[in-house]
Amino acid sequence: MLLQIYHLPYICFMYFVSVTRLRLKSLIYFPGMVRANSAVSKQLVVTPGFVAGKELIDKGLIFWTITVWQGDADMKVFRNSEAHRKAMQKLPDWCNEATYAHWLQETDQLPNWEAVHHKIISEGSVSKVRHPSADHATKNFLPPIWKKTQQVFKKV
Repeated sequence: MLLQIYHLPYICFMYFVSVTRLRLKSLIYFPGMVRANSAVSKQLVVTPGFVAGKELIDKGLIFWTITVWQGDADMKVFRNSEAHRKAMQKLPDWCNEATYAHWLQETDQLPNWEAVHHKIISEGSVSKVRHPSADHATKNFLPPIWKKTQQVFKKV
């Protein structure tokens, strides 16, 4: 009798991670950014497919975000939401640095800020801003400094 061995395909679920780094060009935009951020955060936690997230307002008016999603399609639904679209329309005027990165990972755990910085520097894409800083195109950015200002978002 011949023994047949079947190889079952290995199925691995991958989570989609989206990170951003935005630097306001002036303190004058801070109140507007905080208002826009509040609206976006409320939308974030109720968007289907959202798993986890956190943000950090860092030294130098720098806003870092990390979100983990069940898939990239879920993140795109959030990205196209009214609250996020309205905030993104302000980005070219308010910011002088704007970068983002996406990747897949096997766990739903939020990456640490050092990993996010590394991804932004090594694989990140730059968004268009009207008055870019000297470091915008080269992504010559320091890692996050003020980590005590971190806020964690949990699915509602």
